Amino acid sequence: MMPYLLLLALGLAALAQVSLLPAIEVAGVWPDLTLVIVVAWTLLRGVRSAIIWSLVAGVWLDLISGGPFGMYTLGLVAATLVTGLGGRTIFRSHLLLAIGMVAAATVVQNLIQLLLLWLTGAAIALPDALLRLTLPEVAYNMVAMVIVYPLLAWVNRATERERLPLE
Repeated sequence: MMPYLLLLALGLAALAQVSLLPAIEVAGVWPDLTLVIVVAWTLLRGVRSAIIWSLVAGVWLDLISGGPFGMYTLGLVAATLVTGLGGRTIFRSHLLLAIGMVAAATVVQNLIQLLLLWLTGAAIALPDALLRLTLPEVAYNMVAMVIVYPLLAWVNRATERERLPLE
């Protein structure tokens, strides 16, 4: 049952990411719900589980967004790996670590997405994109983590015995 719920939940999060969350946009950015979810899950269950989540969420986003296919998947997988490095501390399940790691993961994911857009021929002004898009998104994602992390911590406790086949 868990894999089907995972597919559904991440699909709904991806759909909200591209359809509902732009409605709460401030200064041209909105929180990246899927990134926040993947970072929180990485800290709660580890990289192995979160890689599956990042692949599923990334494919969902790549399918329903207008960007180059693979842009979200690659960014989420890289963000998961970076978060996994930070999750190797004794404070792995602490909200402050989650807030700091979502900030780092946001920067990593945005840099990868900007690089991929540049490789497809888009004109990218990197300093401008980092200041006007990435920094506000970092702040937004940090606030979102304060809400998402406790919810996923509860899900983690409730489903601790259930694992995906590849975990």
